[in-house]
Amino acid sequence: MIRVKDIITRINSSSISRRMGQGLVWSFTGTALAKFLTLLVGIICAHILQKEAYGEFSMVRSTINMFIVLGSAGLGVTSTKYIAEYREKQADKIPAVYAATNYFGLLMAIITAILILLGAPFIANNILHHPSIVLPVRVGAVLLFFSIINGVQNGALMGFENFKAIAINTLLGSVLESVLTIFGAYYFGVNGAILGFGMGFILIFVTNHLSINKNFSAIHIKKLSIKKLHLKDFSILYTYSLPAALSALLITPSFWLIRSILVRAEGFQELAVFEAADQWKVIILFVPTAFSQIVLPILSSLHKEKTSFVSTLKYNMLIVGVTALLLSVGVMLFGGFIMRLYGATYDNSVPVQILAISTIFSALANVLEMAVYSLGKMWQCFAINIVWALLMVGCSYYLCMRGEGANGLSMAVLISYVVSFLMFLVYTIIVVRKEVK
Repeated sequence: MIRVKDIITRINSSSISRRMGQGLVWSFTGTALAKFLTLLVGIICAHILQKEAYGEFSMVRSTINMFIVLGSAGLGVTSTKYIAEYREKQADKIPAVYAATNYFGLLMAIITAILILLGAPFIANNILHHPSIVLPVRVGAVLLFFSIINGVQNGALMGFENFKAIAINTLLGSVLESVLTIFGAYYFGVNGAILGFGMGFILIFVTNHLSINKNFSAIHIKKLSIKKLHLKDFSILYTYSLPAALSALLITPSFWLIRSILVRAEGFQELAVFEAADQWKVIILFVPTAFSQIVLPILSSLHKEKTSFVSTLKYNMLIVGVTALLLSVGVMLFGGFIMRLYGATYDNSVPVQILAISTIFSALANVLEMAVYSLGKMWQCFAINIVWALLMVGCSYYLCMRGEGANGLSMAVLISYVVSFLMFLVYTIIVVRKEVK
């Protein structure tokens, strides 16, 4: 039986507590404010754009976010894993890791942006069945370039455990994004809101670039040009980035697909209800996600120290589970009030209550997944995510076609995360016993 006191004592007896504490403080101070601004902007835009237009804005934003993950192709977690692993004793390997992921990320950003620019009419007409959003999708495609690069940059900063820079840069970008999104929505409608939404990515790109340069200087290493890279330097792209990318191809597009299923079955108004509820799922997950971000770089540096590895993992599971439970209960109790913040027509509190429950299992599954990532078991993660995605999409289709609307979509999310958590729990127990020395 796990004794909470023993776990905490082990953590506090090493430098791990300091590293986790610093990471958590900065994740809260900077990123928490950024999330709050995102929530506030969502509420304001729901009133400015009205229900139909807000649904369009949400769908386009979801589409952009999907291609961000596709374009970054798992490069962020690759940088995090290997920079964290090499930082203390093999720093000379870091320039090759960063160069390989950064240059490949640049290529993916260009390709993805061009594909969306050219494919915007097909996405709007044939997939979403709303020709009016062709222009917003194209605007998003232009901004997509910077957001994909941001994913790679954040991965590198996490590998350096520079959570302070991530928090500050994210906050600065969110402030600019919030102001311009509201301004754009008020004066130019959906197109203006999308343009404002993307401006924050550009600022984050610049500030992240400066932060990474400081990290390289601090450990006395220099960046490599693409001419100095060898073929073997790109090997991590197919041994680690590829399965991570395939997992990404399942996760974010799956959320986009279930939204599309809801739109085709019930329309944008029902999607607006789900989006409002989903924003609170994101808010609940903020604290657990802050812990999860810290888990990957720290566990990657501890994969040869079994006692510290297991203690750190158990500690994070405990904190994440309790935090998610408390926050979800709060949202469930005030579900009706929360939904009415978006307007009088948002009178269905069931989706926000169901999604609140799902966050408990989602948060715990995410910690376990990061533990498996730190051990390099990427293909196994991909297999688990296949089951998760198929289950969520299948349940969404079944429930939406039965007329369950946003309620059914939320239930599908809950079911899939319960199963995902159980699969990751069983596999993590098995792999830690075998792999961690």
